[in-house]
Amino acid sequence: MADALDRLRYGEARIENRAPKVARREAYVRGEQDLPFAPKGATREYQVLREYSIANWTDLYVSAPVQRLNVTGVRAGIGETDEERNVTNSEIWRWFQANKWGKRQSQVFADIMKHGLGMVSVWPGENGIPKIRPESMENVYLHPSDEDPFVTDWGVKILKVSSLTSFGTEQVEDLIGFVYDSEHRYRYEKKDGGQWEPVKRLPNQLGRVPFATFDYKARANGEPWSGLDHMINQQDSLNTIRFNMLLAMQFSAFRQRVITGFDPRVLDENGQIAYQTDEDGKLRLDDNGQPIPVLVDIGKVGVDRLLTFPGEQTKVFDMPESNLANYTHVYDSFLNTFFATGQIPTQYMPQKMSNLTGDALAGAESAFASLIKELQHAADEGVTEVAELAWIAAGKPADEWNPAAEASWGDAEARSFSQIVDAITKLIAVDFPHRAGFEMIPGATDQKVNTWMQQMDDESFTRALSQIERPFQDVTVED
Repeated sequence: MADALDRLRYGEARIENRAPKVARREAYVRGEQDLPFAPKGATREYQVLREYSIANWTDLYVSAPVQRLNVTGVRAGIGETDEERNVTNSEIWRWFQANKWGKRQSQVFADIMKHGLGMVSVWPGENGIPKIRPESMENVYLHPSDEDPFVTDWGVKILKVSSLTSFGTEQVEDLIGFVYDSEHRYRYEKKDGGQWEPVKRLPNQLGRVPFATFDYKARANGEPWSGLDHMINQQDSLNTIRFNMLLAMQFSAFRQRVITGFDPRVLDENGQIAYQTDEDGKLRLDDNGQPIPVLVDIGKVGVDRLLTFPGEQTKVFDMPESNLANYTHVYDSFLNTFFATGQIPTQYMPQKMSNLTGDALAGAESAFASLIKELQHAADEGVTEVAELAWIAAGKPADEWNPAAEASWGDAEARSFSQIVDAITKLIAVDFPHRAGFEMIPGATDQKVNTWMQQMDDESFTRALSQIERPFQDVTVED
């Protein structure tokens, strides 16, 4: 097990090395972002405004495309007839559904947007249903093959297990490490910061590393590239603009009265500054130990009050308020750049919407639609790789798997339902296959399409039967 231990240590080092970047991306998407710069010694009021300035746009950058990605089935193409292939596809998709793929697939696609790499593990389960689970870059390292960087040679998974001491006062964090290759799977444990200790070695039932990868914009050497990293700086810029705008709103959004040439300190009969005294006639001192002068009461500002100030050099005037529109223009400009860089359509900004027609909405989403197509192409191989591993994990012969398998995707483009129905109707009118037309309906899945096809066959049979019965119903039976 020496080779496996070396791999475990190497994988652990790689996971720890990328941990700061992974944690930073996750934090920014959750809205836990760096506060805008403030000078040293800033008051508590400034600190509160810094916290208020955070507006989390990175979450929209991640979630907007993820909301459009929806795998609705897998076409494995295994079987001699259409009926046999449909049965096989339904069985494979049933495995996905049994593992709550409809909900969990968004976790994988979110990792693609955040880290450029999504991972899914597959392992034999109970009752012939494989276990399909999303995995995180925080826990898993997959080592590429020397011959092909897009093929995994071996993998490492490390889990943290927290437990209490016998006294129940101190929390100890233990580690469990797994190493996978095509022949074996190894388990190690590390107790309370000690060394890795071997626990057991078992044969690999799959005959391959049980992880499927979802690569997006990977480098030629197979290394993932995160599109979120260059969005973080833009997010910081937006937060800084909001901070500056909040400062302007707090301190200069209203007209300020300014008084110059006026000394409010009271002078005695000798022209000296008069100071406050206590009952014993002793001078009152401030926090710095300096005597406190007596001040003139200038009254309170009001629409029905007149303020007067002694002194020939006293002047009173107003300073105009700040023009906050300048801040909003700059903020909108930076926000438009953020949306354009992330290929996010303008309809995600409510102030940009103005009764768009279906065609105008589709045009506004052209760049976003290209992004969705690119993500679907990147994720398609990952979905079919999951299906292939699930096929083997379910005990099916590996040599029967069809490498031409592909994923079925729900419609992600912005179109009105009437446009879709009209297009499908016209296609079917020129003998376009009904199944292919039904698959274009938003929300259609393989299971729903199979049901619709069965219902259509039943209705056709009922209509044909009624046409046969009608002549006999018209016959009059005479005695």
